[in-house]
Amino acid sequence: MAIEQGLVFSFKDVLLECALIKSFAHRFLDATTISAIDEARGTLQTIQSQAAAGTLTKWSIPADRPVRTKWSEGDSKPAKGSQHHIRGEFSFVWQIRPLDEDKYRGRSHFLLDGLASTVISFVPKGIDREAIAQWSVDVGDHQSPGVHFHAQVKRFGTAPFPDSLDVPRLPALPMSPFLVLEFAIGELFQDKWRAHAVADTTDARRWRAIQEPRLRRFFAWQLERLKATSVGSPWMGLKTGRPLPDLLLEAG
Repeated sequence: MAIEQGLVFSFKDVLLECALIKSFAHRFLDATTISAIDEARGTLQTIQSQAAAGTLTKWSIPADRPVRTKWSEGDSKPAKGSQHHIRGEFSFVWQIRPLDEDKYRGRSHFLLDGLASTVISFVPKGIDREAIAQWSVDVGDHQSPGVHFHAQVKRFGTAPFPDSLDVPRLPALPMSPFLVLEFAIGELFQDKWRAHAVADTTDARRWRAIQEPRLRRFFAWQLERLKATSVGSPWMGLKTGRPLPDLLLEAG
């Protein structure tokens, strides 16, 4: 059966991503919650080996047991210029199914085929620990009215973002859950993460080897969309684009 929609990922790459984000970012993560990454990795291994091919399965780090960062003590602005003492809380849900069909035989790949949402909350230090900022980074389906890869400000049930309002859907890069986590860490620890992330370390090189090819293929696809939609609004050409399943896979 030909796969016509959804995004295909390599189990090997995503399992490596789980291991690498833990190693790459461990200095910035709360040690009491980092085991959730190991649990997510173990769940993905179980899905690969045991879940029935073609069966939609939830892969997640639950919102009630998130990965937390260490406290950012003013570091969300350069030179510790922020008044906020906050930390990040990270969770996600991806609905996936292992593939053993067409050119993806052997259960080495899975299809992202349903809910795909990663949520980041920034929570203040103190007694009242309600999130002061929260957003999601999502992958739409082929019926989604917004851009396929998008972010949304989470709705708190009151103005300015009531539950009844599901816009704006802000354009985003094709972020896997753990690339979203890296982004959030970079926002919380502006100077410290920048110095850490640009250093030529083994972890940084291995992380780049996964993420850079995906981003290159994404930007190439965006340019193709612009060329293919030479009439009317160029933004609408990008917004209505729906990628082929193998967009983020290495050629061949």
